[in-house]
Amino acid sequence: MIEREETASLLKQADRHQVTILTGSRQVGKSTLMRMLQERIDIDSAWYNLENPAHLALFNEGYTSFIRQNKAKLVFIDEFQYCPDISSIFKAIYDINPEIKIYASGSSSLEIQSHLRESLVGRKLERVIYPLTFSEWLTSVPDSPAPIPSFEDSVPIDRHERLRAMVSEFIRYGAMPGLLDCEDEIDKREYLQGIYQTYIAKDIKSFLKEESILAFNKMLGYLALNNGTMLNKNTLSTVSGVSSRQIDRHIEVMEGTFVLSLVKPLSRNGGKELTKTPKYYLYDQGVLNAIVQDFRPAQLRVDAGTLHEQFVYWELKKNRDIRYQIKYWRTADGKEVDFVLEKDKELLPIEVKTTWPAGKIPSGLGHFLKQYPDTRAALVLYDGTERTVRHGHTDIFFAPLYKTCRIDSLL
Repeated sequence: MIEREETASLLKQADRHQVTILTGSRQVGKSTLMRMLQERIDIDSAWYNLENPAHLALFNEGYTSFIRQNKAKLVFIDEFQYCPDISSIFKAIYDINPEIKIYASGSSSLEIQSHLRESLVGRKLERVIYPLTFSEWLTSVPDSPAPIPSFEDSVPIDRHERLRAMVSEFIRYGAMPGLLDCEDEIDKREYLQGIYQTYIAKDIKSFLKEESILAFNKMLGYLALNNGTMLNKNTLSTVSGVSSRQIDRHIEVMEGTFVLSLVKPLSRNGGKELTKTPKYYLYDQGVLNAIVQDFRPAQLRVDAGTLHEQFVYWELKKNRDIRYQIKYWRTADGKEVDFVLEKDKELLPIEVKTTWPAGKIPSGLGHFLKQYPDTRAALVLYDGTERTVRHGHTDIFFAPLYKTCRIDSLL
């Protein structure tokens, strides 16, 4: 098993009365993570899986039925969204039985929103579980070059080349934990195709009418082929043949099932910058590759730049806490920076490149620094080695992609 970075903080929540809820897409390891918590917390525990009809029947009978049977002080509830009235049970346990600690998992925030609403305000702690970070994934690699060194530490060239190769492999098949049990390429591709098909067969069918599934598939295929671009709902409506209102619903479902993330634009200078149109990224490169049926290495693909952007975005997303916001920057005349990490109003612009001369400032980044001259640091992530240049009041760090997870020291 891989040690997830969330484990330590989730273990600390064992002493907190609130219901701890783990959400995330299918197959990201929520159940496995709860099993690890069950093993490490030294309290008599019980496990309920609400895909099991017997367990579901117990919860469908309500709070009294559960309390009558359950004797454990630590309770794990997997796939709790299958119980329509689960929120009332959580609320009753919280209010009446403060000695019982609950960890619960569900696959969709749409389901969770419909079950938990206002009744659990102040009674729950929510944590989104994502596919593996690059650092977590590296721990599964034989003779791993982990851990990732900090920005203050230079990387020997042989280790640098090894980490570059690992990034390429990570991008090719993605970060779903179940891949670690796959022995060869065919197994990996079948596993990823299975996740995609199950998502359509279960999650989507539970939220959309049958006649909308074909339109949703068309939209999803288009989004996969254009991953990392600005979201154009008019184009999506034309491609899928449905109304803009249905497109809004489809996007809501994709966000709610954690397979798509929207990135809002940074806007502080009025009419000079885009203010509304988000960019989007699908959640896992391996699943995306299964949708578009292209598992070639990034260096052989015309969308190599987008693949690297995807890697950087999700490393930022997985490794950052609530203090950080991820945005992008684009002006009305097309000047752009891939990402801007914001913390307490301080900005860190991040440009992602593939092959790029070390020390050369990308034009979009240069324009950003003219608009925001007080920016303390900027970052260019690419395939090369490390270098730092001074530009006005800003230190611009050139660093390899694999150091994305270590940027906290820059902001």
